[in-house]
Amino acid sequence: MGGTAFFGRRLVRLLLAEGHDVTIATRGQTPDDFGDAVTRIKADRTNIGKQ
Repeated sequence: MGGTAFFGRRLVRLLLAEGHDVTIATRGQTPDDFGDAVTRIKADRTNIGKQ
């Protein structure tokens, strides 16, 4: 989970460098510089059942 903070950014970069397809789960609050290199799933554990 994640990909925009802490160990997530480094892990995503390593996975992309190795040629993996990467999907990150994010609340959409922290910008990232991965562009189209990753797929994003927007989710917020504090907003269960709300759109």
